[in-house]
Amino acid sequence: MDRSALEKLVRLPGRLAQADARLLRKRTAWPVAVVERSGRLSGFLMRQVPAKFHTPLRLTARYVNRLAQVQLLLNAEDYLVARDLAVDDVFRLSFLLDTARAMADFHRLDLVVGDLSPNNLLFSRGATCRCLFLDCDAMRLGGASVLPQVETIDWEVPSGWGEELATPASDAYKFTLLCVRLLAGDQTTRDPGAAQRAGADVRRLVERGLDAVPAGRPGPAEWIGPLARAVEAARSRPRIRPATSPPVPDPRTAARTTAGPAPGGASRPGGPAARTRAPARPPAAKPPVVARPRRAGSVGKWALAVVLLFCAVTRISSCGDHPVAGPTAQERTTGTSDDMDRRSAEAGAQAAALAELLARSKRDRRTIAPAVEKVTRCTDPTGAAVDFLRAGAGRRDVLQRVTAIRTDQLPRGAELRSALVSALTHSAAADDAYARWARAVARHGCRSSAMHGTDRQTGDRESRAATAAKQRFVALWNPVTRQAGRPALSYRDV
Repeated sequence: MDRSALEKLVRLPGRLAQADARLLRKRTAWPVAVVERSGRLSGFLMRQVPAKFHTPLRLTARYVNRLAQVQLLLNAEDYLVARDLAVDDVFRLSFLLDTARAMADFHRLDLVVGDLSPNNLLFSRGATCRCLFLDCDAMRLGGASVLPQVETIDWEVPSGWGEELATPASDAYKFTLLCVRLLAGDQTTRDPGAAQRAGADVRRLVERGLDAVPAGRPGPAEWIGPLARAVEAARSRPRIRPATSPPVPDPRTAARTTAGPAPGGASRPGGPAARTRAPARPPAAKPPVVARPRRAGSVGKWALAVVLLFCAVTRISSCGDHPVAGPTAQERTTGTSDDMDRRSAEAGAQAAALAELLARSKRDRRTIAPAVEKVTRCTDPTGAAVDFLRAGAGRRDVLQRVTAIRTDQLPRGAELRSALVSALTHSAAADDAYARWARAVARHGCRSSAMHGTDRQTGDRESRAATAAKQRFVALWNPVTRQAGRPALSYRDV
């Protein structure tokens, strides 16, 4: 850790003009003091998150009060409605506009966010939409960082150009990802198409911002005008009141729960004005999307999709120019129809069973990124080893179930299952190798050769093989999901 860099961050507000210092206080939970214990640096004091950057979050029968992290908003509309977090495009675009203005001011002050992610960015839902940045000890001031720069999983800059981290260009790329994912309601997409709803000007900025070449990306200041116009355009459109969930059974319970402390260590409004924090604590990698309850009729939806798919195949197959021997007219109206209904029902059941296993696999996959960071940042390698072993066990359980189900009624079902089996096999092998790596780091120390030893290399190799198999699988699986009217999967979802 670079102590001098941390001390410069603490001193920065006092060296700024009054307006800029006020801006920094309003837009960040800035480090305000270095903390020592027995003469050694042990942490820093940061501003406590104001109450307006907390939000009530609806659970099944109660509410909890928690930090309003942007990751909550990167989900589909039905998830937002179920949690009483429904927002409209005016809110989304206003939040992006406020964030662009804040980041433009940061860059003017020679301050780069670096590890911009939805974990360390908060939103407010008051009359005026505002952003607040956490983990400011990870920011880069005047080219200096407290710790070496890292990136949150799924928020990395393109790797092919060997791009330097924590630069205005990397900030520009990650702000573009934020724009795309907030408009799409998706945690991992990089598809610029979602920006079309914000207008042609914003869409063009998105396409430039996702450019792998850093020099071509628009900086935050360039977004301000187009986003302001997009906000006005969204306000002029007819407003549709977001759907809401039924009230919880006991409002008094909800009120008592809302008044309680927020997760993550932040105390409720009226508590201490600041809190001590371990030095340069990294933001956690993106946690899993909370699984939505399975809606009634979902199996029927899959069955209908596969029925349509099989009907399309049957129609195409019957368009040949040459007659072939086939069933009689009576057989075509009885036995053949019954057989098609049976196969269609089986296909629907197979697709639904596979979709359920994919959801379980996704939950296991989401535990990996935080575990990797526990080792690479040396915060808890022993705990990471447990996480890897648990994830590996979960993958093997899914693998066993995949090998037991049938896919013969799905298009290219044998290839589909083979690709998924390969992906899960390599993923489980990677988890086992990473568990050995984490235990070695815990045993020999974070600065030892174990950090980059053979177990880490084996895990990386198996992970690459798993990624290739996942990509083959989603290429076969997504045509089935599109028939059901559901979003396509990314290999990161497997």
